[in-house]
Amino acid sequence: MPTYEYRCRSCAALSVRVCKVADKPKTVRCERCGRRAVAIISGGAVRLSNASKVARLDPKYDKMVDAAMKSTQHAEPDRLLKKMKPFSSDK
Repeated sequence: MPTYEYRCRSCAALSVRVCKVADKPKTVRCERCGRRAVAIISGGAVRLSNASKVARLDPKYDKMVDAAMKSTQHAEPDRLLKKMKPFSSDK
């Protein structure tokens, strides 16, 4: 549901209404002083999925990660696998 913000003309208090577009009030009274408040334009919020965040990454990012992986031996993904010992079936 959209969030509507209103500012009082006399005391400058901010009022927030969360309602359906069809239920948007025509007039809003200030919660503090009771006088008329006017609608203001506020910034919207956008929720991005992880896939869209990854798609927005700089194309150079993959190259930077690859370069960092090559230059750091601790970043080698298989280093822990090389240290592992097989489980013994003898008890």
